[in-house]
Amino acid sequence: MKIYDITKCTSGNVLGIGVDEKISEILEQNDLVTNCNLLNSYTKEKNKSKQKKQRLKKIRIKKLRKVFKKKKVDFIICNIDEIKKYTKTFIKDSIYINKDMLYIYNIKDEELKQELIKKYKRYNTIIEEIKDNNVTILKIDNKNSKTNILKDTFYLIIDTLTQLFNIISDLLLN
Repeated sequence: MKIYDITKCTSGNVLGIGVDEKISEILEQNDLVTNCNLLNSYTKEKNKSKQKKQRLKKIRIKKLRKVFKKKKVDFIICNIDEIKKYTKTFIKDSIYINKDMLYIYNIKDEELKQELIKKYKRYNTIIEEIKDNNVTILKIDNKNSKTNILKDTFYLIIDTLTQLFNIISDLLLN
C-alpha cells in the first residue's frame, strides 16, 4: 500500500492515531523519526526492568491540544476510523499542533471525504488525494495554515448548527 511507503519517508516528530501494527513497526525502524507518539485504544509495551507487559496511558483525541504544544509535531498519520467521531475537534487541533504534513488514510466514504476537504480548506491548507485500490488517502499540507481562537469558535458553532439542522430535517422527513 502507499501508506506504508509514505510512512517510510517520514522524519522528525511523528504522531500516529489508530495506526496498525505494520505502520508502527515501520515507524520504529525508521532512523529519521526522532520522537514517535502512537495513540491507539490501548497499546502494550514491555517494561525493561520487570519484563512484563503493562498498559500505557490513553490520551484522548479531544485533549490533543493540551498534550502537544503549538506546531510541535512534524507528521501526523491517522486512521479515519479512530477520528470519525471527533472530526469537529480533531480538525482544529490537528491544524494547531501540526507544522508539516497530515495523512488521513482508510477513507471509503465519499461524503466524509468531501466534508474533511471542505473543513480543511477553511484554514488555507493544500490538500491532495491519493487513490489506493478502493481507499483514499488525504495528504494535507499544513505549512501555511493559520489558526485563530475566534475563527475556531466560529467554525465550531457553524458546524454544530449545521449538524443540528441536518438532524431536525431528517426527523421531519421521516
